[in-house]
Amino acid sequence: MGYNPVPSYLCGCHYLVGRQKHYLPQVQLEANTSVLSSTSRTTLKQTFSNPSQSDIKQCTYIFPLYDGVSVVAFTCRIGSRVLRGVVKERSQAKATFDAAVSRGESAALLEQLPDASDVFSTRLGNIPINEKVHVEITYVGELKHDAQTDGIRFTIPTHIAPRYGAVPSSQASEGSSVYGQGGISITVDASVAEGSFIRGIQSPTHPIAVTMGSTSTSDDADPAMHQASATLSLGFTELDKDFVLIVLTKKTGVPTALLERHPTLPNQRALMLTLVPQFSLPPINPEIVFVADRSGSMQANMSTLISALKVFLKSLPVGVRFNICSFGTRYTFLWRKSRAYSRDSMSEALAHVETFRANYGGTETYKALAATIENRYTDIPCEVMLLTDGDIWNQGTLFTYLDEQVQNSKWGLRVFALGIGDGVSHALIEGVARAGNGFAQSVNNNEKLDAKVIRMLKGGLSPHSTDYSLEVKYEDPDEDFEIVDKVTDMLEVILSENKAADKPKEKQENKPVSFFNETPGKAGQEKPPSAENDTADPFAHLPTISVPKILQTPQTIPPLFPFSRTSVYLLFSEDAMLKTPKSVTLRAKSEHGPLELEIPVEMLTAPGETIHQLAARKAIQELEEGRGWIHEAKGGKYNQTPVKHLYPSCFDEIVQREAVRIGVRYQVGGKWCSFVAVKDEDKDKDVDKAKKKYTKEAFQPREHVKAESDDSSCESYLCGEYRSVVSDSDDDRGFGAFLDETDGSGPIAQLYGTTSKSGSGIFKSYQYEATGCATRGANRRKKMALSGGRSCPQSFSAPETNNEKVHAVIALQDFEGWWEQSEELFMIMEKNVTGAQTKEWITMLVVKWLEVKMIAEADVWELVVGKAKSWLEGQLIGEGEIEQLEKEVMEYVRY
Repeated sequence: MGYNPVPSYLCGCHYLVGRQKHYLPQVQLEANTSVLSSTSRTTLKQTFSNPSQSDIKQCTYIFPLYDGVSVVAFTCRIGSRVLRGVVKERSQAKATFDAAVSRGESAALLEQLPDASDVFSTRLGNIPINEKVHVEITYVGELKHDAQTDGIRFTIPTHIAPRYGAVPSSQASEGSSVYGQGGISITVDASVAEGSFIRGIQSPTHPIAVTMGSTSTSDDADPAMHQASATLSLGFTELDKDFVLIVLTKKTGVPTALLERHPTLPNQRALMLTLVPQFSLPPINPEIVFVADRSGSMQANMSTLISALKVFLKSLPVGVRFNICSFGTRYTFLWRKSRAYSRDSMSEALAHVETFRANYGGTETYKALAATIENRYTDIPCEVMLLTDGDIWNQGTLFTYLDEQVQNSKWGLRVFALGIGDGVSHALIEGVARAGNGFAQSVNNNEKLDAKVIRMLKGGLSPHSTDYSLEVKYEDPDEDFEIVDKVTDMLEVILSENKAADKPKEKQENKPVSFFNETPGKAGQEKPPSAENDTADPFAHLPTISVPKILQTPQTIPPLFPFSRTSVYLLFSEDAMLKTPKSVTLRAKSEHGPLELEIPVEMLTAPGETIHQLAARKAIQELEEGRGWIHEAKGGKYNQTPVKHLYPSCFDEIVQREAVRIGVRYQVGGKWCSFVAVKDEDKDKDVDKAKKKYTKEAFQPREHVKAESDDSSCESYLCGEYRSVVSDSDDDRGFGAFLDETDGSGPIAQLYGTTSKSGSGIFKSYQYEATGCATRGANRRKKMALSGGRSCPQSFSAPETNNEKVHAVIALQDFEGWWEQSEELFMIMEKNVTGAQTKEWITMLVVKWLEVKMIAEADVWELVVGKAKSWLEGQLIGEGEIEQLEKEVMEYVRY
């Protein structure tokens, strides 16, 4: 197999004519980044234009992001229409997008490519002639520690380098390169905590302008040593390599624990623990194997690779054993087995490295690492040093293999990664390091690398520490003793079979089913089927698994190195102890004795979402790579069997459902979650609904698709929309904002604070065939005075018989089982309900109305009510909530 890379021009905004890619010219690129200590928030804005003489039905925008960043906002403006993204389960987001495009509406869909976590795809639908497309993406991320400068390294990937392997089918078409004629602007504002200060800002890749003492937003403020700013401005929109910025700071080597309160989720907190160990333990004498990439994609990086290997070889201590593996399509070892480090072996290895050329074909990283691990000595620790540009697609298989090998070696194996070149895949090198319990560094061409190589080698010589654990101590001035939560104790979960699922079950004898039933399709069905069997829900058949009160990510804390910064996150659910954490204690074991570090907790003064979103992305990333809390969860107090062994046939789906739950709850994209933005999409209400839904129970995804109607006057009414107002200016509402007449005082508002005044989402409805317009005569007395309800369409006429009423109510039910407040619904039921009510309240009202008033029509509504009850059980999870709601609605049902 020869070298067969993906063209480097994979990036860009293109559409297909046959199999030929045609690119939209990029006319402007702007990136604004705020760096705070070791985290960053970046808003990336790109503008494309459609110069063609026809509308573009659909185009695809491909772009890279740094590994591990969390996309938290997505906005696309096509002409005067602004589309704001909402996170949904991947297949549901795609269905929503496809439905909008088929209706001729502008729409956008942002997805992470399944085989590469650092490559994203945005699909744009229905771009008019000569219109400009403005894409805005906001993402947050952790910043890497740069071992060469002891600074903080910030990277904006600007292209996707050639990658070996099978290309994702959606990107397999041929194309032509892209040339922009606009400009590029990158601004980075850096701040550190007061008491520390910024020594300088530098870029090893591009010329920048630096301002010390202020940021781009604080020009008039007094200069402060903890602030600085850097800018890059060019007259064209193409960069030939990644943009790298290094912030040099002082006094940032102190471990910290920052606690953040979520602004809308009640009692939801997140803690970011930054660990900078300063212990010093005697080094070990392991086996060290250098795995060097000599594939065709390394042609421009060979001088850097040779320099790195020379530094490695000359720095090895006496007492270790070492070897070199060269790989591409094939792999070879310098020696059959690793040899002891001596003058002769070092000289032979240095001479071997001088012969290196990029002549090994494609990039078969998996085979080389597998051969290295199989060939190692098993009686001493093995440290693998991977040196590569990381240009492969199928990364997940490699991560899974490394994770299994590290676990099976009982921590006797570690894998480190050094990314080489201007277009290195950070997703690969960081993923290899995570799975291999090592750490990763990257070096651009012509960038100094000595310190990085030495730090990596020191990591390989560090003793293997194990059994890392965290304990949280809480403030309690009224008690004479400390309250402590051990995080690992939170992994006993509650399963879903019944309310005492973690207790042994009593065997139940099934009732016999008749061989003959006069009513086809109802054999043995004495109760309506559960909504868990709803085919619209891809996870409906899975058992429900409770979420830990404290979710730690990474679940297994990686080895800590005295010179490397590591972040660990804790997500406190609403069920966690409400007392304020005062400190976090880290414990570990080593052959030299126990290790311990207590870190005081600092509460951030203002609520925020950044730490929550960073934690959510880290948790999702673990699940995508085959790790995370769900893999360690046990079946409950009476059942210590791991969940993955209790449900082996569907465990992969359980993992996917948990990733979707986290993504939707915190509005973070990933492999199984996508941002979708369509006309009249109401982000605020969709997000509020998701936050309420995913408070405790496992994720049950939903899809809301607008139903089409031949009668435009009825369309918005039947589909649950509010009146839309399209503005020519981007004011507080934004383009395409909605009027919402609710007063924000309903149950949702009381639970989460003041509700947003932007409109509602798009909901699929069963359409009811109306027979005529309502008159001002007999039906007028039935019209409701609703606050927040919708007016009745003029074509509507209230049904007369009970059977017609039941069918009319069923027609208004959403496919998931709920009803929402509408004047039409209350006219059918002949109920006078004032004030805005929640979907849960309205759904319970309809259920009790059917059961009490329409008992003679039970054969008609039986399955509908069963579906509604299943939906309610998924929403009302608090003790006694359903009973309380029944009492409230019965006051309206009886009269």
